[in-house]
Amino acid sequence: MKIYALLFALSLLLYNENNLYAQSDSTSNVLDHDTTYYKSYNNDLHLRLYSVYKFNNLILTGNGDQGKRIVYSPNGNLNLGFGFNYRGLGINIGINFPAINNDNDKFGKTRKLDMRSYVYGRKVAIDFGLQFYNGFYISEYESRGNFNQSNPPTQLRGDMSINTIGVSTLFVHNHRKFSFRAAFAQTEVQKKTAGSLLYGPYINFLNIKADSSLIPSHIREEYQLEDNIIKGLYGSAGLMGGYAFSLIIYKRFFLTGALALGYGLNYGNTWYETTEGRMNEDVWDTGFKLNTRAAFGYNNRRTYLGFSFVLESYNIATSYDITELYWMGQYRFNIVRRFDWKVPPLDWIMDRLPILKNSGKK
Repeated sequence: MKIYALLFALSLLLYNENNLYAQSDSTSNVLDHDTTYYKSYNNDLHLRLYSVYKFNNLILTGNGDQGKRIVYSPNGNLNLGFGFNYRGLGINIGINFPAINNDNDKFGKTRKLDMRSYVYGRKVAIDFGLQFYNGFYISEYESRGNFNQSNPPTQLRGDMSINTIGVSTLFVHNHRKFSFRAAFAQTEVQKKTAGSLLYGPYINFLNIKADSSLIPSHIREEYQLEDNIIKGLYGSAGLMGGYAFSLIIYKRFFLTGALALGYGLNYGNTWYETTEGRMNEDVWDTGFKLNTRAAFGYNNRRTYLGFSFVLESYNIATSYDITELYWMGQYRFNIVRRFDWKVPPLDWIMDRLPILKNSGKK
């Protein structure tokens, strides 16, 4: 019970990105950015309405043949919510409306605890993910080009679970002129076009488990497999590098994109059901990491209206000639209104908490 209590507490903190965090911007660094390129409204009260759809998929491609691809997906939900930011503190509350997400009869039921958080500092962007998913369906199966996107799921896998934890860190080289917060956290406004080099480390762990073979028996021959893959523990770590850019049009409209590619060491421990019983195998390999995001919309002194997209993916190491790729991300729409109001109750609390005391000073 203790572990579930801990996970519940974490979910309250991290249920949506930027739910509860402090941007420690001390007064000694007031001029750490060029205000002709972007301006901070971190001290303002930001009121937010939003919708968010999170996704994550496990993709298997047999023998490098893109015509033989299986995509495992959970039954995702569109959440609607509201929140606020004030002095670097952000809290969002998302609600799952059953009237909108009522497709369990078609896609099966997914039980999940998804605690992804995207924290945008001035000099660094951190993507943190902690996921517990149970219940998937095969959303695609391509063979000899006869795949049709409108087809229903070919199989429901209520026995399958995927748990992940990972951290990606991107340092913003040109943080004096380029702002991630303007497009993705809505607490700043990018006034001029600018870009920046990105670089940093990443680490990911993924655990997959199922009661029966990961690849269904009726298509296993096309993957040239004799054994049943039933579970695995996988990890990857390495370094990323890339670039981010914000195009500003008429001082109010923005188009922001960022792409970072990584390369590092992969580890896999896979369990199989064989004719001789269960056995496992360790594999060390190298693999790639992709971290990308984009946003566009309208942003001025008082109002933010925008759409954003985030995607992360990385390879999984196996001994068979199968390409396994895990990816996750979200689509998000925000309407934000800024007010230069003081909130005395929050000021009183934040001034007495060391972690929040110096937040939002610029």
